[in-house]
Amino acid sequence: MAQCRPLDAFSILPGPVLEMVLMQLDDLASLYSIYRSSPAVFRLLHEDGTARRIIQRIMELSVPRETQLLIRKFTFLRWNARPVKDVDEFIETYIKDDTGWEFPHEIPLSVLCDSLAAAATIRYLAHAGMHEMIARCQQLELMQLQNPKLKYIRNAHRTPALWESEYFPVPKPPRERYQQAEAVPISAIEEQRAIRAIWQLLLIWELHSLVAGPSPRWNWPSEEVSRLQNMHFEELWRHALWNRMIEPIRTMDECSCLFPTLRSPGERLRAAKNLAFSVGGKLPCDCSAPSASLIHDIDDEFRRSAPGYSFVVGQLSKWYTSPCRYVKFRPFRRYGFAIWDLRRMQGLGLLWAPHDSPQLPQAPRSEPDQYVRWESILSPEDLEEIEQRRKHYWPGTEMIVVESPV
Repeated sequence: MAQCRPLDAFSILPGPVLEMVLMQLDDLASLYSIYRSSPAVFRLLHEDGTARRIIQRIMELSVPRETQLLIRKFTFLRWNARPVKDVDEFIETYIKDDTGWEFPHEIPLSVLCDSLAAAATIRYLAHAGMHEMIARCQQLELMQLQNPKLKYIRNAHRTPALWESEYFPVPKPPRERYQQAEAVPISAIEEQRAIRAIWQLLLIWELHSLVAGPSPRWNWPSEEVSRLQNMHFEELWRHALWNRMIEPIRTMDECSCLFPTLRSPGERLRAAKNLAFSVGGKLPCDCSAPSASLIHDIDDEFRRSAPGYSFVVGQLSKWYTSPCRYVKFRPFRRYGFAIWDLRRMQGLGLLWAPHDSPQLPQAPRSEPDQYVRWESILSPEDLEEIEQRRKHYWPGTEMIVVESPV
């Protein structure tokens, strides 16, 4: 007896009803999955203009505006609809210009499907990278002051006795281990920060494949190809983004699922796609896509830097009584602090809850105690770097910014 094919539940719906149902999906990755598994959806998306309408509606409902723009630019790159002749024109057209990226009626379905496939791959990679960083956070041996009231570093700006004194290293008062909270599920803002960062990477990687891949579609002069190959993605994005928005891209770029040890963007892109394909895009957790209402709720927060990043560059690195004064954000990158929301940072015992909210049991017990907790994350090499900067800026009476968020 011939084996029966599984019933396609979508086949019983009239076309207009099915289109409305698909428009309510929570993300593009879900649409791609259904497109691949349902003959009825496959047929519907091949009708003239239907795929474009559905994809645009899903993006309007469930994708932050900044990420929508990245998806549209990526799609135009895949379509080859706006070719550019060199790096400078790419920067002007694809990095700086945010106007005129609406999908036209004539955009091919094959190109839209490429973007759906990319969305599914990116969601998998975002979660794989975040779970890698969550695991690192859970392995941290975090320390706190034995005496949380101890003020062991004086403010050089307000202490004349220090102005003429010789350099001395940061004191190391007695400290003890404390227990962080169990890891909580990934939130909508965390997921969207990671997804946006990978789209920003993918846009640059796609450019590399257009001009320097095995079958380049854009005939750039050899000197422009070499120029692009010698540029870090930061050099391109710095024309449109401040440092605080580039840091999440650096964070995701260093995750093992994005193969940072491979030499070329083309190799990394192929390896990342193969990894996602090898697991069928199945996330490393039982994470459902956040509802559209949650995405709209985080739209304002999405434009701000993560609280951990803001604390490091705005306080830990700058303030006179911080034992980590002059630290850069780099040592904290591998723990995802440019991605995590306040709730996760509170669970780690590194940040306080807002003043009108109850504090968690593992919250810092004083400002010096909070500083020591952050200091306990750093390696001996990181601490030595800090000491070298302390020597350089001694006695530290001036407010010094070693890393700007802009």
